[in-house]
Amino acid sequence: MRVDRRSVSAPLGVVLLLGIVVMGMAVVVTVGATALDDTRDQMDVDRAEKILTQFDSKSAMVALGETNSQSVALARGDGAKFSLREGAGWMNVTVTDPANGTVDEVLNLTLGSMVYENGRTALAYQGGGVWRSTDGGTSMVSPPEFHFRDATLTLPVISVAGDETLDGQATVRKRASTGIRYPNASANPRFENPLTDGVVNVTVHSEYYRAWGEYFATRTDGNVSYDDDRQTATAQLIVPFNEAFDDILATTEPGGIRVNGNDDPPEPSETGVAYPPADARIESRVTECETNASACTDLGSVSNEITSPGTYYNYQFFGGDLDVDSPGGNVTVVVEGNFQPNSVDIDIADDYSVTVLVRESFSLGNTVNAGGDAGDLSVIMHSDGAFNGNGKFRFVGLLYAPGSDCNLNGGGGPAYNNVIGGVVCEEVTVNGNPNKFVYDDSIEDMNLELGDDGTKITFLHVTANRIEVDS
Repeated sequence: MRVDRRSVSAPLGVVLLLGIVVMGMAVVVTVGATALDDTRDQMDVDRAEKILTQFDSKSAMVALGETNSQSVALARGDGAKFSLREGAGWMNVTVTDPANGTVDEVLNLTLGSMVYENGRTALAYQGGGVWRSTDGGTSMVSPPEFHFRDATLTLPVISVAGDETLDGQATVRKRASTGIRYPNASANPRFENPLTDGVVNVTVHSEYYRAWGEYFATRTDGNVSYDDDRQTATAQLIVPFNEAFDDILATTEPGGIRVNGNDDPPEPSETGVAYPPADARIESRVTECETNASACTDLGSVSNEITSPGTYYNYQFFGGDLDVDSPGGNVTVVVEGNFQPNSVDIDIADDYSVTVLVRESFSLGNTVNAGGDAGDLSVIMHSDGAFNGNGKFRFVGLLYAPGSDCNLNGGGGPAYNNVIGGVVCEEVTVNGNPNKFVYDDSIEDMNLELGDDGTKITFLHVTANRIEVDS
């Protein structure tokens, strides 16, 4: 007997169709529920962002003295909460004086933070700004209290403390303030405006340090460094340097000129002058030449004879003759090791100059630029090295070594000048008799590019402002 298989197909088709419909509905419900959850979470985050931005505005009013208290209504979503973390983050402000090596701490204040967390997203009020953290990193929602304009930094630092758990409503009140930190001559006689020399460093330690640093960079032309291990961002501001050289001998150390024997120091001379070190510049040029072959020409490849402008690099101790012959432009020589030339001969047009950057020490017993003008040559030294001039040495140019000891052991004779130009060192010891030095005003306005790098600051205003938050 034959079985009619077509009698089964209709019910089976209905079952399959129903299964497909049920599976489709399950997928729609699942995807829709997930999308709904994501939408709800995003709405909660957006609402929290508005609340923290409002909290930021009202906290600034309290912290900066416009009102005694302010309140903000809080909203909570499923699994999300506001909390206050008193010990979260800090800000440190220092002023470094390169002339004497002092580092004055202007401020070291715990910031604290008010945080909203929802899954993978966190928002935080900290230091007068609002910050966001996601899987993709950190970003700024609203800027902190860091105002830099026209070489003036105004920094009313806000520290927040109070109830650990916040619910319903947050009330902000003023706490006892430590007040003005800079200018404040009663705390430190050096805390005065305008700043005359040095470097101002503003360092923030925070979970959101990268976002802090990015904001610093937008305000300070990118002079920001990061320490990922410590979670810190540092903005560096440099006091403008009046680059003038009007002494035959100048030292950054007060009373730094010592003359053995009965002779007086040569004139004009000066001690305790605030000349900044050039260490970072020298180190960066050495690194550049080591890592970028196209940026520097190997000095050995031209047999120490320079006939074209550019940067030339010596990878080790330099002890031969250096000849710069009509290059038609500026020349920079980077010496990674010690610089001990037999002679340096320079023939260069008046509009150009030769600069030698020395990573270690400079020793001279012969002549450097003896037939040229003092304004043609500058030798810039790292603080790790020392200068020693011995016997009938002759140096014509500007020696710039504000972090180095310099020993001028001359003795050339009555008609023999050991230095024509000028010398800047940390300390100078003059030995030998006779020992002759002649100031040459062609060095007075030489541009060593010592103050060209970095964001300039002239006025600094720092206050510490504490607020307290409770429900």
